[in-house]
Order: sequence, then structure tokens, then C-alpha cells
Amino acid sequence: MLRTVLKGFLCAVTLMTLFSCGKTQTSSQEDSLDRIRRTGVIEACTAIDPPYSQKDAKTGVYSGIYVDAMNVIAQKMNAKVNWHETTFGNATGEIAAGRCDVMVSDFYANIPRALSIAFTSPPLGYMGLGILVRKNDPRFKSVKSPFEFDKPNLTIAVAPGEAGDLWVKENFKQTKIQRVDVQSADLTRFCVEVSSGRADAALSGPEFFEKYTKQHPEVVDIFASRQFSLNPIGWGVRQSDYKWLQFLNTALQFLDTQGTLAQLEKKYHGRLLHVVKQYKLQ
Repeated sequence: MLRTVLKGFLCAVTLMTLFSCGKTQTSSQEDSLDRIRRTGVIEACTAIDPPYSQKDAKTGVYSGIYVDAMNVIAQKMNAKVNWHETTFGNATGEIAAGRCDVMVSDFYANIPRALSIAFTSPPLGYMGLGILVRKNDPRFKSVKSPFEFDKPNLTIAVAPGEAGDLWVKENFKQTKIQRVDVQSADLTRFCVEVSSGRADAALSGPEFFEKYTKQHPEVVDIFASRQFSLNPIGWGVRQSDYKWLQFLNTALQFLDTQGTLAQLEKKYHGRLLHVVKQYKLQ
């Protein structure tokens, strides 16, 4: 009997200890907004993708539509931004692991990513996809749908983790996918596969192709004027950062209604699609 009572007592003490430790751990977690207000520092991730995020090769200074927007927000918070360069493929992990407070770039807010992180809302804009082919390739003269490229005798080049890569993973079952790692110094390297003939086409966001086709007239984005697979664009934060997310939503809404985001898009020649809005007194 005494042994049974003692065993029950020890179990109760163990449960109380575990509950106490768990409670202490939960209460010690600090929302990013509280920490930023305390320290005056924002740890921001960004993936290089001009004109939304870019880096000066000589000075190392970051700029672009969303980088400048984040800097405006930080200035109004009396905070500074520590920029951390990442890739679209690694950004979700960086945020979820707590290495960055926010992912600042033209980041596609899709369902797989939303399983791990939260996105600002409403969307900052929308971006579709295009397909790059050689101008003199007769096979693609009359293409009407991107699904016509899902054939076993075709090779499609993509950048790992970029929107085009995510789309082909979900939609293409037969095509051979050629993934080409890119770096901030050469973001369009996967497009070279089309110019050289090593790939039949490349699939990505139109901003990559617009820059590349200006320097390489031998290729063309056949969906430049009719982008497909529109995706909402947002900034990413940890799912538990409720106050920080609410703050960013309000801050971005303010920059939008003040015309700041539109001015930055005009300054850097952005190509996001937007819902047309009109404000008027009733």
C-alpha cells in the first residue's frame, strides 16, 4: 500500500515538474515585435530578385522595392535592419527556425509554405509565370497552354525553390526537369540552358525573363503578355508571431494607402499585377 501511494506521489511530482517547465518555457517566448522594440534591431531575410530585392556588388548595400519599404518601416520604428541573404528555397526554413524575423522579398504565399510560416495580408500584389524558348524553335509557335510542355521528350530548366520550380513539381508529370542553382551574381543562369540548347524551355517568373531577353535576343517569353498561375505576394513571418504579423499588416497597409509602395514600384520598374482600387467619399 505504501509503495503504491509513494509511486502515485512521485508521478504527481513528475507531472507538476513537467507542467511547470513547459509553462516557464512558453512564458519566456518573446514575440518579435516586443524584442524589436526592446533591442531596436530587425533581423530580415531577403532573396535577391531585382527589382524587389537587389544588392550592390561593390558596397554590399541592399535596395529594391521591398527592401526600401522595410527600411521605411524600420525608420518609423526607430529600429535598424540587419539583412541576411537567403534563397527562395531556404527562406521558409530560415523563418521557421527563428534565424530571421521576416522574409522581405517577392515571396509567393502558397499553401505548402503556409503550413510552416504566416504571410502578410492582403497581398502586396500578384505575379504569374512565363516560359522561355528559343525564337526560332518551330515546336512552340502555336502554344496556347503551359501544359503543352509536359511531354517526355522535353527538358525544362528551373531555379531550385523559385516559383517555376514549385509549379512544375505540382503540375508536370512527364517532362524532364533540369534544376540549375543560381546565385545573386547571376540569377538568370538557368536561362542559359535554353540559349545553349541544353534545355527546350525555362519556366519562371516574368521578371527573370524580361531582363534576360533584353541581352539575349535569341530567346523569347511566349507567355509575357498572358502570365499563368497567378500567385499572391507577401512577406513571411513565424506563425507564432501574432503581434509582429499584425504590425506588419498595418504598416504595409499604411505604405500602400499613402502611395509609398506605388512610388517604389515606379522607381524600380516593378511588374507586379494589382487589384485596381479607388478611394472615394460616399
